[in-house]
Amino acid sequence: MASSNVATRWRELSGQKNWDGLLHPLDLDLRHYIIHYGERAGAVGDLFNNKKESSGFGHSLYPKEEFFSGACLEKGNKFKHSVTHFFYAGSDAVESAWFGYVAVTTDEGKAVLGRRDILVAWRGTITDSEWFNNVNFFQTSASELFGTDNQAMVHSGFLSLYTGTRSDSAHNKTSARHQVRDAVRELVNKYQDEEISITVTGFSLGAALATLNAMDIVANGYNKPKDNAQKSCMVTGFVFGGPCVGNDGLKEVFKRLGAHDLHLLRITNARDPVHRLPIGSYIHLGEELKINSTKSNYLKWNVSAHNMEIYLHGVAGVQDEGFHLEVDHDVALVNKYLDRLKDKHKIPPNWWEGENRKNMVQADNGHWTVIIKE
Repeated sequence: MASSNVATRWRELSGQKNWDGLLHPLDLDLRHYIIHYGERAGAVGDLFNNKKESSGFGHSLYPKEEFFSGACLEKGNKFKHSVTHFFYAGSDAVESAWFGYVAVTTDEGKAVLGRRDILVAWRGTITDSEWFNNVNFFQTSASELFGTDNQAMVHSGFLSLYTGTRSDSAHNKTSARHQVRDAVRELVNKYQDEEISITVTGFSLGAALATLNAMDIVANGYNKPKDNAQKSCMVTGFVFGGPCVGNDGLKEVFKRLGAHDLHLLRITNARDPVHRLPIGSYIHLGEELKINSTKSNYLKWNVSAHNMEIYLHGVAGVQDEGFHLEVDHDVALVNKYLDRLKDKHKIPPNWWEGENRKNMVQADNGHWTVIIKE
């Protein structure tokens, strides 16, 4: 998946003008762009080892150098990144586990994307302790991240996971916050003589953490080379199905950062309740792209709205009225973890894992088909 105009339009697509004029109708290059970053966020969940009986539980199923091939995101993709760092998150209430990665465009990817892009991807909730932590929705001060201005308050569960450590984990002696910021600073310093950007993406819980992370990077100057504080780069968040993160004071902090280098696009699905949570004094940040997957004539039921592949299918086909696939995004991916694609497409359900995976093959264009056995 690639579009020839991205290299010349990347600033606009990354929100330099906060996507003014690009959302209604949804710009074709922006569709490609959003899907690309959504796939990279989804890959963290796809490659998370969730087998509790496994010695690798809580880690990535693939090493960094094999990550995108393991996620089956190499074929048909010209927006190439290479993973440089994995990061882990944990807190007093949440067991340490792998939460995402930092990557950077290859030379080939730089030519297509128009700059050297540093990518941070966060996954959604998987483990039991993460689920319990999500309901810790009381607000706490964000002064650790943004100082005391504006009396910014954030979801205490999200903040504790972002800033927490675990003394019983070799991977979480430092917080996810520090792991990611240090990795980003390393890459910003390395590529400071090139044109660079930072893109942060995540789904669900990962969307909340990505929002805090993007704000943190700009607020504390991690989008600038260590020895050249005048040379900052754009930081953009593409977040999917995320809950609210904080209060009106946090929104004021976001506005201040947005006047400099920070941009955020929230993708929400009409039937997904998560982006409406928590209730109370929580406020959304950034710009919003609304989709409605129930309008798709590819889906058999109007449920499972909180699913990354449903989101990406929606981005591929959303219209101001109705639904039409403008991007050749593989509809077989809808059934990756679900049984929602209409039977006429002849794609088995829940095929990413288990026996059904053996019956699927990926073509050179990245699309999946069922193996026809003689």
